[in-house]
Amino acid sequence: MFMDVLPILASAAEEQPPALSVALAVEDFAPTLLAFAGFLLLAPSALGRVGAVLMGAGGASKSTWKLLHAAWSIDVDWLDDLLFPLLAAGGLLLALSLHRSLRWWRWPLLLIGTGVATLAVQARSVQPAFVFATAIVIWISVLGTVRAWKHGNALAAGLFPVSVLAVIVLVPLRGHAASDALAFQWVQQGMNTMAQGIFFVAALLTYRAVKGKGKDFTDADTVDRQWPEAEHAGYDGTRRYEPQGGRRRRL
Repeated sequence: MFMDVLPILASAAEEQPPALSVALAVEDFAPTLLAFAGFLLLAPSALGRVGAVLMGAGGASKSTWKLLHAAWSIDVDWLDDLLFPLLAAGGLLLALSLHRSLRWWRWPLLLIGTGVATLAVQARSVQPAFVFATAIVIWISVLGTVRAWKHGNALAAGLFPVSVLAVIVLVPLRGHAASDALAFQWVQQGMNTMAQGIFFVAALLTYRAVKGKGKDFTDADTVDRQWPEAEHAGYDGTRRYEPQGGRRRRL
């Protein structure tokens, strides 16, 4: 599914989609589910989880359209058209949630999203949503990188940009002369599944890093660090306990 976000830049002018096999259409649900799970794990609040559900619904609608087209030659245009509006709307909610969690300013993002929605309605086109969805998916990975690094997981912080680069690599592949060939589509879809798998692992590691500190995932970034009470029990400001033996020593 998400291979249609960035690589479509190289094929936006195509009027007819390439032929699809049923197996390829079914496999398209794999990156859709991986990406949805990653967005859901990354969401720090209920607002973000609603956004993740919308993004997953957009991907599922695209994958369903592919399956109907490949298996029964049924072309339900509105299912295909739902991808970018849902991806843009859900991505905005998830990004706003992450901005709040990281204590970043949210108003510019909200104003941009409102402007894109207004432009799309006035133009009666999905192109503004497509451009915004592309940018917001990349921005969510940037926010994921910051959040992972903030919670001490360098591996997750490194995997988020790798997942973005893996998707960007698909752009020249989609523009290749043989891109409509079924075998070539399998290569593209395999890379897309790998990219979303990397994103899922990064989101999972980030989630575990936050939960590993024993904090509520929603408040992990907004609650100030508190020292455990046990560390200060019995401390009167003039003496301390020795690490061993329990003896007091005056400072």
